[in-house]
Amino acid sequence: MNETQKPTVVILAAGKNSRFFPLNTETHKGCLPLLGEPIIIRTLRNLEAHGFMDIVIVVSEKDFQGKGFSAEITKYNLNSNISWTLQPDAQGAGQALLTATAHLQTEHFIMLSPYYTNAGELAEELWHSQQTEQSECVFMGTQVENPSLYGMFEFDPEHANRVIGIVEKPQEHAPSNYKINSIYLLSKSFMAHLETTPQEEYSLEAALTSFAKDHVVTWVENTEELPSLKYSWHLFEMLSHLFENQKTSISPEANISTTAVLDDSAGPIIIKAGARIGDFAKIVGPCYIGSEAMVGDYCFVRGECSIEAGATVGANTEVVRAILLPKASIHFGYLADSILGQGVKVGAGLITANKRLDRAPIRTQLKGSMVTLPSNRQGVIIGAYANLGISVRAMPGILLGARTFVHPATTISKNTEHEPIETE
Repeated sequence: MNETQKPTVVILAAGKNSRFFPLNTETHKGCLPLLGEPIIIRTLRNLEAHGFMDIVIVVSEKDFQGKGFSAEITKYNLNSNISWTLQPDAQGAGQALLTATAHLQTEHFIMLSPYYTNAGELAEELWHSQQTEQSECVFMGTQVENPSLYGMFEFDPEHANRVIGIVEKPQEHAPSNYKINSIYLLSKSFMAHLETTPQEEYSLEAALTSFAKDHVVTWVENTEELPSLKYSWHLFEMLSHLFENQKTSISPEANISTTAVLDDSAGPIIIKAGARIGDFAKIVGPCYIGSEAMVGDYCFVRGECSIEAGATVGANTEVVRAILLPKASIHFGYLADSILGQGVKVGAGLITANKRLDRAPIRTQLKGSMVTLPSNRQGVIIGAYANLGISVRAMPGILLGARTFVHPATTISKNTEHEPIETE
């Protein structure tokens, strides 16, 4: 192979994303928009900047052939050679990767998640290592203090840069203190090995482990924690990450009242063309106001907020550290540490509680189990096209499914998927 030809990149953007409930219905989690564009677009641009131009995107039915993200991508000026492949059933990453087999143009290829916005730098490290070591595959690892939570590298005692196995979540006597990251440089011979591995949810991990025992597999260290979108509330961490490289930018085509106050002393304020900011509204950065979005009269928007395209913050509303996805709307209320999904409609008077009275960590039920959130501050997360009546109250950590209807004057104290919540 020509050494100047960069490997094909396979981006896995399929699966049910069930742990990402309730924001998992309209598109893949890595394709949700933040700061005005899908997260995956930033990943693709970063890959382009480093010369990785041949891309295979594996998607589920909701993002295939003109649906979901496959329709959105046409809005962006990308130069990549993009191929699409469908994973018809969510049977794990191994099966998803196998659907890309026919599109692999190079002996080696790189597999990664759609929300690695520095994918180009990471891919460059893996490719350089393969060229230097002439290894079959290259993994990436990060040092951790709690090996029992991760798949941990087992190294060759005579060759520290060679991986000979991966031990999943060792409870004691971990083989190393480096976990494997979910970005890999793999080979067509690995694909042949994967095809012989029984296909189930963790077939990819099983194949990686067994392949490393009999082939030359090296690794490179990553000293920065890669972003995660395991749960829907991880969007807040992603938003914080994206704000790090932003500067204040106010479009001259935005309609901003002369009485509005824009304070970017604590972080950038970005207002796009067509956005409207009403009388006596106050915006404190970091904050993004998308195209055709509106912040009404006497509103207070502060903290890390992203008001996406066409979203509405109606008059007399306070929004704190919140995300409104496209065309979501709220007015005359208090929205804190919360996410409104695409097209969500909220009647007047919503109040979100974002802390427990005892200030203990917040827990929420997900997939039949209680999950402890990473902080003691979390409001409500509402799936796409849900409708909330007037005077609704939501307890901390509530997850409401897509297209849910909530009756007026309801206090929401438990999660729901698609059934209406009755007035208490």
